[in-house]
Amino acid sequence: MLLKTEDIYRCLLDECADGIVISDSKGFIVDLNPAMAKLVGKDASQLAGEPLKSIIDVDREVQDPSGNGHSKLFGESPKVVPAKNAPRLAAIVGKSGTEFIMPVSQIAIQSTSDKTAKKKSNAGGYLTIVYILQAHSVQQAQTDFVSTVSHELRTPLTSIKGFADTILRAGDRLDVSQQRRYVGIIKDQADRLTRLVEDLLAVSRLESKRLQLTIRAIDLQDAVERVHRNLAEKAGNHRVVIDVPAGLPPVWADADRLEQILTNLIDNAIKYSPAHTTVTFVAKSLVVDGVDGQNPSEMVEFQVADEGGGIPEDALPKIFHKFSRLDNPLVRQTEGTGLGLYITRSLVLALGGEIQVASRPGRTTFTVKLPAATYEEQAQRGRDA
Repeated sequence: MLLKTEDIYRCLLDECADGIVISDSKGFIVDLNPAMAKLVGKDASQLAGEPLKSIIDVDREVQDPSGNGHSKLFGESPKVVPAKNAPRLAAIVGKSGTEFIMPVSQIAIQSTSDKTAKKKSNAGGYLTIVYILQAHSVQQAQTDFVSTVSHELRTPLTSIKGFADTILRAGDRLDVSQQRRYVGIIKDQADRLTRLVEDLLAVSRLESKRLQLTIRAIDLQDAVERVHRNLAEKAGNHRVVIDVPAGLPPVWADADRLEQILTNLIDNAIKYSPAHTTVTFVAKSLVVDGVDGQNPSEMVEFQVADEGGGIPEDALPKIFHKFSRLDNPLVRQTEGTGLGLYITRSLVLALGGEIQVASRPGRTTFTVKLPAATYEEQAQRGRDA
């Protein structure tokens, strides 16, 4: 038995969780599905013949909440339909005039005969899709993000307020050693707040594509030794071994961002492995094939390995997510924002590289590959080694 096109169309329209509106060439509503009707609080019979702009504000710009400027909405003329049906932000007029900002696409509807003949005739109507599920996912992610940030801020703020209140209330009854200890705790928690704010700013710049990069040839040996010196006090009883071979080509990178990547990885290796264990940094050069084995490129690969308890296999896909932290005693007793690896991965990708992790009990290794600054490439870019 052959299925009728009308039955397939009606099934798709009725069961789709995203909102769908059919409008004619003049911008008047012909039909809409139950999901859209529920969103705007009116059914198809009430909206049939009404202008599309009565439920989707197509005539104004909407500020992109990500900070990337405005999103120019499509109008009723096919000349202003977004290129390649790309989703744009639009204001959806819901129940009682409530507005929802959601991604929307508008697709020109052409007859089968027009498509077969490859005619560029005017559209007979438009299919407008409101991505309700995507919008809800974004809103939920934003809610979760705010909730997590609030929790991360509350912990150090509680300590700062508590010890400051104690000093103000009973300072004259505290000896000098107690006062110094309490002030030290306040400073430590203020430093923790500073690190959290800096990480949040880094996340904001990465996600809004406002990260400024100054790419040049960087000597990896110098960069990792500088990071090692900065972490020497924190390393404490750990042994840090650095193995960078002579003749290793420089890395094409931003000096500050490369140092941030190295710092995050080595610092994590120190924090999350027991005292008196070894943290190893090993680098080498390699050639990576391009697509279909064409256009090979030279890369610099470095690995940071520790001798900690390892990462459970089911947790590996999550460690590069925002606010992701393992649930084990060593991690719980170690302060952290859960943003370090997310920032590290984002920076590696921004520099044209890749990052991977492999782990088993007693050995966790992060592997980073970044473009090498070969002499040929330096000459082409007009940069000094």
